[in-house]
Amino acid sequence: MNQDELIINDERCFRIDGFERYHVSESGRVYRTETGKPRTWRTKGRIYISENQVHFDTRNNSVRRGYVSLTDTEGKLHNVEVAPVVALAFGVIKEKLNKKKQAIVFKDGDIRNLHFTNLEVGERKPSNSKLSKEDVKHIKKQIKMGIPLRKIAWFFSVSEMQINRIKTGENWGTGKRKIKAPQAPFEIEDGRMRKYIATFNKKKTATKVKKPFAVKRNAQKPTDNTIVGIVDGYKLWIKHSNITRARQLVDKLNDYFFNDTKKPIKESGGIFKDWTEK
Repeated sequence: MNQDELIINDERCFRIDGFERYHVSESGRVYRTETGKPRTWRTKGRIYISENQVHFDTRNNSVRRGYVSLTDTEGKLHNVEVAPVVALAFGVIKEKLNKKKQAIVFKDGDIRNLHFTNLEVGERKPSNSKLSKEDVKHIKKQIKMGIPLRKIAWFFSVSEMQINRIKTGENWGTGKRKIKAPQAPFEIEDGRMRKYIATFNKKKTATKVKKPFAVKRNAQKPTDNTIVGIVDGYKLWIKHSNITRARQLVDKLNDYFFNDTKKPIKESGGIFKDWTEK
């Protein structure tokens, strides 16, 4: 059972690169041939243990891709697109695809036909081409309804950044932002802190007072926390679901705005690697 090539159901099958417990057939069927453990009496004489189902992502009555769930040698589950696996196993491509520039093309136009003779390499189209005009109409409606961008991105199998660009008008628009990027209400020297403060809700106070940041908690809802403070005459506040992280952010904010030394923000590592993460 250590062979890289097997004959299963009258088809040639090759071991999948990176997932040594699986073989893929010439028609795109995926079989689990090893478990990493000794065979039981039930499977001892069998060439393969089980067949993994290939799932096809269907949206707006059209098939987008076929993928299969595979477990690596460390037990981590991966959703793997099948067409590139077949193409690599049967020599359609000599090395893994450059996903930014290349894509697998189906000669007969049928994405369900995963046979290696139906596959060839083509140039990847611009990112906008992943979405049809009808898709974009639905996306814009969902944005207006207030559905989170990450959920829209997951449903349409694109990045959250692309959905945000549709929202601002950079993609599928005039190419210019319709929504201005948020800005901090006062001058802040550190760029990372300036971008973070720009995400806060803000209200000008009557006098130019200062009040250190603190976390206001909702006793009835542990995930409802608000970071609030007053800097240079502006009341600033933002919601945060994680109380531990909120308190760490408060310490950092107070250290920057209410400490005369004003230490620079660390460029990497720690909780401030992404200021906007909640």
